[in-house]
Amino acid sequence: MQFKRRVVLCLAFLLFPALLSANDANSTSVEYKIKAGYLYNFTKFITWPEENVQTFNLCILGNDPFGDLINPIEKRSVQGRPIKLFRFNHSPKRDQRCHILYINAPGSNTAALKNDLALLDSADTLTVGEGGEFAKQGGMVGFVSREDKIKIQINLKAFKQSGLTVSAKLLEVAEIIGGTP
Repeated sequence: MQFKRRVVLCLAFLLFPALLSANDANSTSVEYKIKAGYLYNFTKFITWPEENVQTFNLCILGNDPFGDLINPIEKRSVQGRPIKLFRFNHSPKRDQRCHILYINAPGSNTAALKNDLALLDSADTLTVGEGGEFAKQGGMVGFVSREDKIKIQINLKAFKQSGLTVSAKLLEVAEIIGGTP
């Protein structure tokens, strides 16, 4: 009986980390499903200047935390244009038009982030990133985690410097950084 108890205990210790990591993977999956939903819904509350392009481009810069979770967004459209996903390990090509640029640079310093943002040719690109410092460092929308919920911060100063218009409805649910609504 003692031997069986030890075997069960050993198996429990071996399986426990696997269960924890599976649970972590599931919570990460849910987190990025929510963020992908936000990225799509931003298209309903932000207005881009009129332009003659065939697609609405959503670009991911850096490591792609979404994986396949964001791929179904390409079945949707914005203002009659299909959404197209682009993934870049480094800066987008100069001729690549990004309407939304999700920057995954966790722990990046202010100078590096500002350099990445300065490399963008288009002033009318919505820049979105992770963490409480993203919007403070010049990004337009930052995802922050508070009380086990995904919240957004909006850098109003960055919006005012761009060619984009943000809806008051989106501002109502966001924490405003760098300006007053």
